[in-house]
Amino acid sequence: MPILCYEITGATTPNTRSTTGAEDGQLSAVLKYDHAEAQAQVYAELVANRLAMFLGIPVVVGVPARASTADARLRFAAIRAAEGGLDVYDFTADDRHDPDDCPADAPPLPEGMYQTAGHARAMTLLAQKYPKETADLAVFDLWIGNEDRALNFKADLGAKDRGVMFALDQGSSLLACRATVDRSLECLARPDFPAFHPFQKLVHARYCGAMVERITSMPDWAILSATTYDDTVGNVTVVDQVATHTTLIERKRFLGALVDRILL
Repeated sequence: MPILCYEITGATTPNTRSTTGAEDGQLSAVLKYDHAEAQAQVYAELVANRLAMFLGIPVVVGVPARASTADARLRFAAIRAAEGGLDVYDFTADDRHDPDDCPADAPPLPEGMYQTAGHARAMTLLAQKYPKETADLAVFDLWIGNEDRALNFKADLGAKDRGVMFALDQGSSLLACRATVDRSLECLARPDFPAFHPFQKLVHARYCGAMVERITSMPDWAILSATTYDDTVGNVTVVDQVATHTTLIERKRFLGALVDRILL
């Protein structure tokens, strides 16, 4: 699959201290911060991003960020993907097409497919063109308790060969799957949460099984390093970070059953 590139904004200038011809430049980013409806959004984005990088999940890279002014509020900067030159299908646009309004010889939509967000035919094409990536992402979302994947992904559907497919916005997962940390931990403790996924009934069982195996065999030190830090992260204390680590370990135990029930 092609490399996912990120959007350079403005003009670059020579870095006067560089001995290798480096330049100073800027990347476009979407800045996320904690708010009343997601009090642990920054922490969720940071942890989900680190876990995804370890597992090879195709998500947009992001980093913690602060302003250089007196405003020291912690943010998560999701670097904006460079879509120029790509035929990226806009899953976030309003879908005004009836999924049944298609050629008579078109195959029927899979029974039990998620259609609430629309784009049903585009979703089936997505799963056909990127079977491993959609399966990997769906299993990962179930593990981190992400109910907000619908529309939060993009893909190059028009390319003749496989193009770029990536996910963005994990800010409603983990300790931000509900408005408060306590309610989020309660949801994550349930073996029936989440109850749906936009890729359900579209993914391949073999790829799902491989990702379940990869997550369940993920070493504890990797999960610990992704979930715990030496200080409070936004509104998330060290105690809550440790609880996240413990919860993710527990969710590995019933992940396979959750995948069977929701995705397959």
